[in-house]
This record gives sequence, C-alpha cells and structure tokens, in this order.
Amino acid sequence: MKRTLRKQDRNDFLSRIERLDPKFAALPQEARVERKPWEVEKSGLSKAEKPVLMTLLGFGLAIGALMAVNDPARVQTLLLTSGWPSQFLTYAMNGVSILVIGLAIFFLGNLFRIVNPRASGRWNAGGLVIGAIAAVGMFSLPDSYVQAGYEYAGFNNATEILDYAQERTLQLASIDWASVVMVSSSAK
Repeated sequence: MKRTLRKQDRNDFLSRIERLDPKFAALPQEARVERKPWEVEKSGLSKAEKPVLMTLLGFGLAIGALMAVNDPARVQTLLLTSGWPSQFLTYAMNGVSILVIGLAIFFLGNLFRIVNPRASGRWNAGGLVIGAIAAVGMFSLPDSYVQAGYEYAGFNNATEILDYAQERTLQLASIDWASVVMVSSSAK
C-alpha cells in the first residue's frame, strides 16, 4: 500500500490550531499577531498563585536551613538516629551544606523575581521571601521564648515534635514498611 503525501496549506494549519487551541483560534487575526506569550503566561498563572502556602514553605525551608547551619551536630545525630549509615555521614553533611547554599541562592533569585515587573508568579516569590524573613526573625528569638512556645504546644523540645509527627504519620498511613517489597512488571 502506497502512502500519498500532499502538501499542507494554510487551511490545514488553521484547522489544526482550531483543534489544539480553540480559544486562540477564536481570536481575530490582529489579536493573534499582537499577542505576547509572556502576557498570556501572566494571565494564566495569576489564578494559580498561592502566597500563603508559599509563605509556609519559605518559612519551613529557612528554619530547616538555619537549624542545620546553627547546629550541625544535631543534624548528625538526627541522621544517625534515623538510620543513616555512619560511614556515609560525611557525604550527607556535605549534601546538607550544598542544599543550604542552594537554598540561599534560591531565596536571592526569588527576591530578584519580586522586583522584576515582567516576572510571572511574583506573589509566590513574595510569599517565599516573607516566610524566610519570618523564619530568620523567629530564629533570632531568645531561647526562653522558644522554650515557652514548646511548653505551650505541649512539648519539651523540637525532637519531641518530630517524634510526634513521625508517630502520627505512621498511624495515619498504617503502612508496615518492613513488609514492603519491590515489584516489577517485566518478565524474568
């Protein structure tokens, strides 16, 4: 059976555009030519911005980085208690330091994104930076205030909060990780 090839013309192109993007096909020809892609992206992403969620994310990332920088011995003990092999502890600590440096660059990039008037997602970037600023402010609180906050929440220190979160997650998921088996669908 032979295939016949025909040269596609402008009508084929326009029908394909109507199938793929009917909203764009409904625009008049002048609006299609004058449309700028970055303006379309801005209008499309404005509904997807979540500054409150990004503020919490920025706060959590900055607190984690500040704790790792301030007390690396605590990070080492957390890694050892979580089951990290002791012979790979130096690699893990090097990875943590690289992550902290990368996080600082990430926050600087978001700071520049806030001041760029053509950037999309400026509210998300603002939330990340505000969360990081709040984390730095909270991290510089005196220890007596932090301890009072732990006691108010019903804990003695941050380790108890992490233990409680881990227990609660295991209760919610009810997965016995010792019985998990890797499975493959390919034939042997």
